[in-house]
Amino acid sequence: MVDSLGVDSSETSTLYQILDGALTDALYTVLLGLDGEASIGNNNQQMYKLFDEAGNELTKRGEIEGYAWEYFHNRK
Repeated sequence: MVDSLGVDSSETSTLYQILDGALTDALYTVLLGLDGEASIGNNNQQMYKLFDEAGNELTKRGEIEGYAWEYFHNRK
């Protein structure tokens, strides 16, 4: 789809940077919402519990936020 825009490589690079920033912010916000640190789609903040297939809880309050910050914002 990007190729069909007919833009040069510098414009394509800029487009990818814009998309990366938008998706990073959106996914980071969703992860904060799951952790109870932000609201998802409404004005209520609520903590969610995430479990693996064996029923083991994957997170405790505040753990998602730390991992999400490291992954999305602290990349080297």
